[in-house]
Amino acid sequence: MSVRYNEDLDPNEGPGFGCFITQAIGFAVILFLIPVGLFTFHWPVWLLVVLMVISLILLFFVSMTSVFLLRVFFADRRRGRGRQTGVAKPQTRIISTDNDPTHESTDARGDG
Repeated sequence: MSVRYNEDLDPNEGPGFGCFITQAIGFAVILFLIPVGLFTFHWPVWLLVVLMVISLILLFFVSMTSVFLLRVFFADRRRGRGRQTGVAKPQTRIISTDNDPTHESTDARGDG
């Protein structure tokens, strides 16, 4: 198994945004059902434990899917900007605090 860098990720291979939304909605519904089932419906403890385990598994998948989608998104943005890895480019703009006499304004000439 080799390490896959952001540039090597193919958005068509992994889960999509629809998969993430489905997982997130399922996770939110189960998180809502746990306290409602406990306080309103008085469900048995074993059922609440099963819902808690399912919510932990869904949390794992939601987090992994979001990490994949963020890596694909930022790899695509990096590719679009033309940013490359490797040696840093030389500085092209030099900022100086010295006064340059060629850029003085016309008001400073003293024409009166």
